[in-house]
Amino acid sequence: MNHHDVAAVQQLQAGLKLLMQGKYPEEVPEEGCSEELSAVIRLFNRLAWQLKELYDYTIPLARGILNVERPGKTNFLASGLKELHSKLSHLTWQAQRIEKGDYEQRIDFMGEFSLAFNSMIVKLEEREQRLKGEILIRQKAEKEFRLQNKLITDSIQYAAVIQRSILPDAVLMDKQTAASFVIWQPRDIVGGDFYWFVPRPDGFMAAVIDCTGHGVPGAFMTLAVSQMLKTLESNSLLTPAELLAILDKQVRETFYSSGKNQESLHAGLDMGLVFVNSVERKIIFSGARLPLFFIHNKQITEVTGARRSIGYESKTRLGKKSAVQFLNREIPCAAGDKLYLSTDGYFDQHGEKDPNPFGVDYFAQLLLEIESLPLEAQKNILQDRLRAYMGSEKQRDDITVIGFEL
Repeated sequence: MNHHDVAAVQQLQAGLKLLMQGKYPEEVPEEGCSEELSAVIRLFNRLAWQLKELYDYTIPLARGILNVERPGKTNFLASGLKELHSKLSHLTWQAQRIEKGDYEQRIDFMGEFSLAFNSMIVKLEEREQRLKGEILIRQKAEKEFRLQNKLITDSIQYAAVIQRSILPDAVLMDKQTAASFVIWQPRDIVGGDFYWFVPRPDGFMAAVIDCTGHGVPGAFMTLAVSQMLKTLESNSLLTPAELLAILDKQVRETFYSSGKNQESLHAGLDMGLVFVNSVERKIIFSGARLPLFFIHNKQITEVTGARRSIGYESKTRLGKKSAVQFLNREIPCAAGDKLYLSTDGYFDQHGEKDPNPFGVDYFAQLLLEIESLPLEAQKNILQDRLRAYMGSEKQRDDITVIGFEL
């Protein structure tokens, strides 16, 4: 064995050790070696190269990289991996088809995995069909809900037209006064507030009424109370206190006399009622919780009503029926004086930045601040000031304010 053979054998030994450690040796040269050893060297170099090519191919596949270049046909060590590579590529294509809804895809070339994969496809298809059915049911329910909601909203919109029809004509109010304004702002499409105005031979009567509830229940109450007031319009001798007392009796007889549902029924109203006697130059006010604001010679007076409502069961802390009566408050008036009636919706409105309600005192102060302006301008300021105070806060109650200049 010449020295070339000895050196080559040593390199082959070292190369085999590296291969056993998962490392790859440099190519062993065969120059100067015997023919028999040269043949061994060529086989070794080919094996080392195929193992290196197999390693470079296996690592990307293990990491899920399928677009790696395949080893050549002469690398018999990679033939099984190349077949697996092809199957994984086809499986990837099938998964993409399934993602697009093609549940006809099946595999049969990966043993137990094939069974699990095919079972998964069946379950996915069943789940999608179930979801589609649920979506159809939900869409049908939503469509029905929208239809019912439209019918209800249309009905309430028409109810608003009916409710507006019971409100006094602004032209009639202007004929009886030097000027007037009305702010009528239900919280919902319809509401429990309304106002009343009746001419009399010697002047007129005007009122704001806050009935039980908001929305549709409150609107029903306004229609009932409006009809009760119509029966009293023709009696021009009634004072405000007498009218409130009669209305109180009628509400009780209408809603409570049968004895049915008294535990759950809460029907009644608050009301501020004023009679302006243009002949004798005086006003007579009576209220059920609601006040009158009267401006004379740039001085404002809040005339309070009785501390009881109309229709509700008025009881003391001891459970006895309240004996509070409606009383008339008589005040002399003159041309240029101004009267304001309001439900508590304006006073009780909370603000975006202020957790407290707008308040009666601030309302009275605002009226005095703007009293020299025309009533239409006053109306705009009252609305603007309340909107600014509310900010993003929602309207809490129905709002009604009426104003007159004598």
